[in-house]
Amino acid sequence: MDLDIWLGDQLIARTRERDRGRKVSIVYEESVVAAVGDEVPLLSCSLPTPGPSEPAKARSFLEGLLPEGRALQTMAARLRRVRLQGGAPATPADAVSLLAEYGRECAGAVAIVPSGAHDRPDQGSYRLLDQTELAAILHDLPTHPLGADPDRGVRMSLAGAQPKFLLARFYGRWFEPHDGAASTHILKPTARWPHSAENEALIMRLARSAGLTDWPTWVEDIDGTSVLVVERYDRRTVGDRVVRYHQEDLCQALGMRPVDKYQIGRPSERMARLLRRLADSPSEAVGELFRQVAFRTVVGDEDGHGKNYSVLLDGGSVRLSPFYDSICTLVYPDLSGRMAAPIGPQSTLAEVDREALLVEGVAMGLLHADVDAALAVLAAGLKMAIENLDATLTSGWPSGPVIDTVLARVDRLESGEPMGGSAGRSSRRRRQRAADMTTQATLATDRATPQGQAPSGHPER
Repeated sequence: MDLDIWLGDQLIARTRERDRGRKVSIVYEESVVAAVGDEVPLLSCSLPTPGPSEPAKARSFLEGLLPEGRALQTMAARLRRVRLQGGAPATPADAVSLLAEYGRECAGAVAIVPSGAHDRPDQGSYRLLDQTELAAILHDLPTHPLGADPDRGVRMSLAGAQPKFLLARFYGRWFEPHDGAASTHILKPTARWPHSAENEALIMRLARSAGLTDWPTWVEDIDGTSVLVVERYDRRTVGDRVVRYHQEDLCQALGMRPVDKYQIGRPSERMARLLRRLADSPSEAVGELFRQVAFRTVVGDEDGHGKNYSVLLDGGSVRLSPFYDSICTLVYPDLSGRMAAPIGPQSTLAEVDREALLVEGVAMGLLHADVDAALAVLAAGLKMAIENLDATLTSGWPSGPVIDTVLARVDRLESGEPMGGSAGRSSRRRRQRAADMTTQATLATDRATPQGQAPSGHPER
C-alpha cells in the first residue's frame, strides 16, 4: 500500500514501499519540487526535497505521526495484519497501514490518505457535542484512543503516550471533527498521576508568564474528571474555519524513531546543531531552545525528550515552536527524577544546578553572559508569576507541593546549589502561603480526580 501525503490543501508527496514493506521512502511530487526547488525542508527537516528519502528517515517521520503506548496497541489491534514490536510498528508497512486508517488529521498540516483516494482529506465536517456525548468520548478512550472511530469517519492520529482526545472549539462549544476536518484543541484527562491536569495548567501558565508560549490551557470538569484543555499552536481559527500550520517534533526533524526519543542526548548536541544549521535565525532559535530547556529543568519536569520540542516549518522556513507539554514531575515520588536529556554533566533533576545550565548554554554556542542573564530573568520571572497566580489555578487541589518545589528550585538556582528534588515539607512560610492560595473560599471548587499510580522511570508523555 502507498500513501498520498497532503500538506494543507496540497498533495505534496507519496510513499513508496519496497522489499515487501520492509522499507518505505517518501517522494515529493515533481510539480512541488519545480515550485520550491531542491534541498527544502518542506515536510520535514530530515526529508528535504526532492526525495526519494532515506528509508530509515521516512520510517521515523511516519511513525512520529502515530500515538504510543496503549493507544497505539489499541489502534493496531483493530487492523488485520498490523503488528507491533517493542511498542512500535514492526515494519514500515505496519506504520503505513495505521496511517492509511487514521492519518486524515495529524500533527501540523499533514493529512494522509491511501494513494488514489478521490476525496480531499482536508474537506471534512463537524458535529456539535452535548455534555453527554462529550463524557462518552472521555470514558471511551480505552477503546477509541484520541476519540478516533473510523467507523464513524473520525480518523485522527497524534503522538504521545498519555490518554487524550482531539476536538474543535467554535464560539465556546465543542465539536467532533469528521472526515479529515481539523481539530483545534487537545484534551488530556487526569489518569495516571493525581491532579496532572491541574499540575500542567499551572506550569503552563508559568510558561506563558515567562514568554515561552502564547497559547492558553485550562482545566474543565467533564463528568467528574479534571481534563486539561490545550489550544493547539499548529491551528488558527477564523470564525468556524480552521487553518493548519505545519510542525514536526525534533525526533522527526532528526530522523529518529519515537522509540528512541530518550536517546536524543544533551540539548546542545543534535537539537541545537539542527537549529544552527536550518533555522531562519539560528542564534535566536538556539537561545529560545535554551530558555525552554532551562524552564523545564527549573520547574522540575524530567521529561524533556526529543518529542517534547518541535519546529514550525513554512515553505522551507524553520523556527522553534512554542513551549508545550510540561508538568512538575518531581511531586510524583514514584518517578525517577532522571532527566530525559542530560544538562551539562548532570543527569538528574536533584543534581542539576546553575553551573550545569551555564555549561549547557555555552555548549549550545551562546555567550556565557547571555546564558547567565537568561537564568536571572527566568528566576525573577518565575517568582513574580507565582506571586500573581490566579486562585482558579491553585484552588481545589493540592497545589502547594508544586508551588513549593518550583520556588525552592528557583532559590537554589540563584544560590548555585544543586536544585534538589521535591520541596516536600520545605519551609513553614511556603507551606502556609500555598495553603492560603489553595483555600481561597470564594473561588475554591473541589474536583474529583481519578487516582492513578505513577509508574517508575519517565512519565512517558
